[in-house]
Parts: sequence; structure tokens; C-alpha cells
Amino acid sequence: MTEVFPFFIVLLAGLIFSRVFRSFHVPWTVALIASGLAIGPYGLQLITPDPTLEFLKYLGLVFLMFMAGLETRFSGFREVWKESSFIGTMTGLIPFAIGILIGHLLGYESHTIILLGIVFISSSIAIAVPVLEKENLFHSRLGKTIVSSIVLQDIASLVLLAVVLQYLTPGMLPFPMFVTLFVLTLFIVALVRWGVPRLRKIFENKKRSMDRFERDLRITFVVLIGTVIMFEIIGLHAIVGAFLAGLILSEIIQEKALKEKIYVMAYGLFIPVFFVMIGVDINIEAFLAAQNIVLLVLIILLGSMLSKFASGWISGKIVGFTSLQSTLVGGTCIPQLSTTLAVITIGQQYNLLPEELVTTLIILSVVTIFVSPLAVNRSAEKVRKSYFVTDPAKENDTPKETPKAPPSPL
Repeated sequence: MTEVFPFFIVLLAGLIFSRVFRSFHVPWTVALIASGLAIGPYGLQLITPDPTLEFLKYLGLVFLMFMAGLETRFSGFREVWKESSFIGTMTGLIPFAIGILIGHLLGYESHTIILLGIVFISSSIAIAVPVLEKENLFHSRLGKTIVSSIVLQDIASLVLLAVVLQYLTPGMLPFPMFVTLFVLTLFIVALVRWGVPRLRKIFENKKRSMDRFERDLRITFVVLIGTVIMFEIIGLHAIVGAFLAGLILSEIIQEKALKEKIYVMAYGLFIPVFFVMIGVDINIEAFLAAQNIVLLVLIILLGSMLSKFASGWISGKIVGFTSLQSTLVGGTCIPQLSTTLAVITIGQQYNLLPEELVTTLIILSVVTIFVSPLAVNRSAEKVRKSYFVTDPAKENDTPKETPKAPPSPL
């Protein structure tokens, strides 16, 4: 059988399942994970993971984290840095502590406990941004605070994950050398952030717009791959470099056509393969055979969702938001996507997570992707309708029209 056949099956299954599930209003990511479960070794056994598919899965994870960084904006952070820093800290530390406590009570090993805590820290900017844009709240004080705090949560979880992996995986560098190389890498990244706009001017060709598009696309991939390589050299996982590359380019890439092409390339090929392969790797037999599995799922779900919502609501109230606005803050903290799936992938790669916990964390991601948009959409609509009543004196809170972004496939 041709070596391309497994790749064809992955693409075909993702295409069919996403189309069928769309009729039932099931999120795109859930459909892709389900397709992988159906065709994998624990389903119809149409494919088994091989080096080619694993590499494509790796690329999909890199692009997923890159797009998460690319969707981030720091332009409004200065205006709300106090509120967003406090909310980001509260919605990171409290869930982290709850995750550590749950892992300890469940009797997991220390590295599994820490990874579970890291999962509880993270949220998903990809869920929050489309809702805020839809309700014209993205440029408001509330919207900027929400986005900035989620970005801080994701950065904190990724940095902590990178440091933990430095100690858990083979080839660990001495700590002083690791810190030195890490700081040097960040300096190089900052230099790239400064140099990319100037590099574009050097290769500027005003005669042909297609030349400019091709140039910018090549520069984008050079920055992405180069940043990933730098972080892997010092022993950090590629996801950190990919997310940071997205942050570097988020304020630099201005051309709408380029953003759309990158979006189509990422969500049209690489990221779907990653989600399908997540489903392929789910060991449903080990999950069903685990003792007290229903209790495990309930504990993880309730622990994550309640700790994220409660910490977001409380911190929102403390910084001066209304109860309704604080409900929106708490709701946007609930979804688990990029970092959670990154932890799952890395945990499988280095055998750091038991199979039943891997599947439980996938269920956590699936459920929160379902639940959070429902609650967030409802809260955001109410906030928009009551905005001028709750904050009539704040000119900076006036919602502005936001340019239309490509629709989120999530």
C-alpha cells in the first residue's frame, strides 16, 4: 500500500467528520478528535501512527501555538496592565493550586501533579477573542483586560511547562547555563522583533504586490522556524518558540491578505492533522478499564471549570468590574485548548501522563470548548446591552467597531 494512504485517510476522515458534525453544531475540534478516534488503532484500525504522521502532528502543534500567539495583541496592554496583571495572576495561581491539590489527592507522581497544575493555569485566547469582537467589546477596557489576562495565563503556563520539561526530559542542561541561554534567546527574539520590519524594507518591491506577499510569507516562516530551532537548541519544547514567534509577528503583520493565507494554511492542513492524530492516540480501552473513571472525569472537570470561573469572577470584582462583567471574565477563563493539548502531546511523548489522565484531559478540553462559548456568548451580549449603564462616565470603555477577523473554526 502506498505510503501516502494513511495521510489521505487522516485528511478524508477529518473532512467528512467535520462536515457531518457541523450539522449538529458540534465544534470543529471535537469533530476532528472524534474522527481520529474512529480511524485509529482503538477504532476501525484504518491507520496506525507512523513517523510521517507523527511529524505532521508535530507541525500541527507548532502551528496551533503559533496561531495562538499570532491572535494575541499587546497594543492595549499598557492601559489595563494593573487589572490584567492581577486577574491573570489570580486566575493562574488559584487553579494551579487546585490542580496540584487534586493531583496529590488522586495519588499521582510529582511530575504528573505539576503537569496537571499547568493545565489548570491555561485558558484559550481563540475562544475569547471572537466573542469579544462579535459584541464589539474587544477594544473596551473590559475586553482589553480579558485578552491581556488570558495572554498572561498562557505565557505563564508555557514558560512553566518549558522549565519543568527541562528537568524531566533527557539532556538536561546545568541550571546556570540554561538560564543564560534562555535570557540570550529572549534577547535574540527581541532583536528579531526589532529587525523584521527593517528586513521587509530591504526586500521591498513596490512594482509587484505578489512579490511583497511572497516575501512576507517567507519572512514569517523564517521567523517561526528559526525561533522554534533556537528554543529546541537550549532544550525547550518547540511550542514555546512557536507561541513566541506568533507574539513577535502579531503586531508586525498588517496585510489582511497575508494573515488570511497564513490562517488558511494553518487551519486548512497542519492543525486539522494535529487534532485528528490526538484522536488516533487516545487509548479508549485503557480509559474505560481504569477504576473510578467517572469520578476522575468529574473531579478534573469540576476542579478546572469552577476554579477558573471563581477566580476570574472574584478578581474581576476586586478590580472594579460589575457582577455581570466579572461573570464574563470568569467565563472566558474556562476553555482549555492549546496548552492543554500541548501538555497531552508532550506527556504522551515522554510517558509523563497515565493513559486515563490523557483521555480525561482531552474530555476536559472538549467539554470546556462546548460549555464556555455558550456561557460567554450569553454574558457578552448582556454586557454589551448594559455597557453604558454600568460605566457611563468612562470614555475609554466605549465599544468600537472591530475589523472582521477570519471566523474561528473552534
